[in-house]
Amino acid sequence: MEIDKAIRDSDDRRLKTKYHNAIYVIQRALALYSIEEVAFSFNGGKDSTVLLHLLRAGYFLHQVERGHSNGGLSDGEFTFPIRTIYFETPSVFPEINSFTYETAASYGVKLDIIREDFKSGLEALLKAKSTKAIFLGVRIGDPTAVSKLLSKNLKF
Repeated sequence: MEIDKAIRDSDDRRLKTKYHNAIYVIQRALALYSIEEVAFSFNGGKDSTVLLHLLRAGYFLHQVERGHSNGGLSDGEFTFPIRTIYFETPSVFPEINSFTYETAASYGVKLDIIREDFKSGLEALLKAKSTKAIFLGVRIGDPTAVSKLLSKNLKF
């Protein structure tokens, strides 16, 4: 996996620490829940795209540790089985849709398109599937991200 190799080869200790912390959280979730119980909300934004790469690396490393995958696989030979959802809205820029679809195709990610608002879509997802954990890319410095998520009053 290219991202893992790049981080291992880096001299940036701060970056390595952040990467290893993220990978730990991903692998912990994958140890706690089956692949059918996790989902990833991908919206084509910067945070979401970074999380896509982290999730691919975390899943790959999780499989290698469990002896289910060949550590020598390249990015192009690796499939990403985590259910990936995309909230498609009519108000989004067409370039975002294009980037999202192209990125998903480039990395072999099958998108489940949800054409509802975020709250309704997540509630429907939780009712219809056995989803226990959802990965969502949010920057720690985004001043409204946490309050937006908390204000949604999602019933998990």
